[in-house]
Amino acid sequence: MTWSSTSAAPLGERPHITLFGRRNAGKSQLLNAITGQNLAIVSPVAGTTIEPVLKAMELHPREGGGRP
Repeated sequence: MTWSSTSAAPLGERPHITLFGRRNAGKSQLLNAITGQNLAIVSPVAGTTIEPVLKAMELHPREGGGRP
């Protein structure tokens, strides 16, 4: 699967995924890895990213099918 930014579908019609967990558990780093962008600040200091980060994404199957 590949990811890309999108705004094709209205926000209310898209599935919403939330990353949540303990402080300093790697949520921001995971978001950055999934999007391939530096959307969230990553730091060893707990509580660095306290503001919500919203990112519209679209999932595309890879050619030939199968899993990533």
